[in-house]
Amino acid sequence: MRTPGVGFVGTYQWQPTTKIPSGLHVKGTLRDENNDDGHNVYLRIRVEGYAWGHLTGVQRRHIKVDKVFSDGAVLKTKQVRMHACIDRGSLRPDYCSPERLFSRK
Repeated sequence: MRTPGVGFVGTYQWQPTTKIPSGLHVKGTLRDENNDDGHNVYLRIRVEGYAWGHLTGVQRRHIKVDKVFSDGAVLKTKQVRMHACIDRGSLRPDYCSPERLFSRK
């Protein structure tokens, strides 16, 4: 996932309900690709019918992401939407990469 200023390169895997923690396991690198813009980056994940959850990055750095989203809604759904965004503050809308849909097989 990429948009000017932010990128996420990684993998995802659905953990079975028998594994603790179970849910969507996201692993990779969230990158701030424009160090001089003064904006933070974050990764957004959404299960249909529920609010967006997010994982905040760090300005001017690349962070390793290794998180299992284990919300009860994630355990029951077969689809999750995810994208990487730039937090441009409260007065301007955030830039986000195109939304990607991940489906359970």
